[in-house]
Amino acid sequence: MSKEAYQTFRSWETWTALTGCLSMVMGGVSLSWLSPLTAWLTSKDSEVPMTEDEVSWLVAIPAIGAGIASIPSGMLADKFGRKTILLMLGVSSALGWLLIMMTRSKWTLFVAQILHGIHLGGAPSVAPIYISEISPPTIRGAIVGQLNTMFFIGQLIVFVVGPQLSYANYIKVCFSIPVLFFIFFGFAPESPYFLMSKGRDEEAMECMKKLRGKDSIAELQVPKKESPEEESTDKPSIWAVLKTNDYMKRMICLQVLCCAATLNGLSALCVYAVEFMGQWVAVVMSIVFIVSSFFASFLTDPIGRRPLLVSSLIGAAVCTSVLAAYFICYEKILLYIGLFGFCFIISVGLNPCLMTIPSELFPTSLRAFANGLSQLSANVCGFLCIKLFVNINETLGIQYNFFFYTVICLIGAVVSYLLPETAKSVMIVS
Repeated sequence: MSKEAYQTFRSWETWTALTGCLSMVMGGVSLSWLSPLTAWLTSKDSEVPMTEDEVSWLVAIPAIGAGIASIPSGMLADKFGRKTILLMLGVSSALGWLLIMMTRSKWTLFVAQILHGIHLGGAPSVAPIYISEISPPTIRGAIVGQLNTMFFIGQLIVFVVGPQLSYANYIKVCFSIPVLFFIFFGFAPESPYFLMSKGRDEEAMECMKKLRGKDSIAELQVPKKESPEEESTDKPSIWAVLKTNDYMKRMICLQVLCCAATLNGLSALCVYAVEFMGQWVAVVMSIVFIVSSFFASFLTDPIGRRPLLVSSLIGAAVCTSVLAAYFICYEKILLYIGLFGFCFIISVGLNPCLMTIPSELFPTSLRAFANGLSQLSANVCGFLCIKLFVNINETLGIQYNFFFYTVICLIGAVVSYLLPETAKSVMIVS
């Protein structure tokens, strides 16, 4: 990072704006909070008695809410503003925690999980747009790349705190995350680019000036000059654009990759790590995720998207096969090699690339649709991965889950090879 970029990174205004990243911390907490409780909920000590089948539905159901929210969130952010929608998504998460805190009904837990799912589906669709538009160009890629890191920080909070506290106090800690989000993000500005797109030019320029000084106002002039021409041009339908060039092939490959990113076992590990591997193994797993995710954003440009995707998925296949071997013979060294290797290689390859390539594979007219559809595909497959984990474990054995994940990773590696390289020539197409 250059000296200029470092000084920009330290600016108070930028840090204030980037409190939007807390939305991803909330997502990590919302997805993983039941991990320390899955065994407890079915025990005689449970304050919310449930069967194992009910627990499997409970941990999987956020994906339904996420699927509902994934596509509309981006569209609503274009209409009402990035900050406004992120705050509304935060309200959904906070309401979920309030319901859990105030009742001990399993049906209320299901409703709360759907509310958490709405946040889980919406935040990854809107937060990258907000962060990329609010961040200085010199650190934009690095900041957007840290959204995965923030998600795993939320997961780490769950694994460290959950097993140590009573149920009531644990829920209060989880609820404090959206409270902090509202306190800090409430002072953050709206995206200047959104304000400019709505004709609020003076407000947009004032916002940009506060963020990065007068010199940065020039960045807003290009989209302003282009907008009249764009508005006067008849825009083709999404289907018409997909039929041009090889966009349809790219869209299909992208959806397969998004499915591979959740059916590879990541979702199940986030939810069942504490029950099946122990608290401190889960804690170390989260730390590996955080450290590797932090450095991942600095690797995607020099190495390239496609080599990282292919090598990451092949490496993940090797690691999941090692984990399958662990659950057959229960040699601890196999657990550590397989689990931590999987966490590292997925974090430096598949996860950061999937945050970037939808915007690079498609023209402007397809990017919002591609992002929303990708989130929908990931959420549907996340639901299947989490729900089927217990069923496969009970009928065939836990190792067969990891055999399945190995096959999925290999399929994803083949599909990754079919995509064009985008790192060295990012598309700028309207």
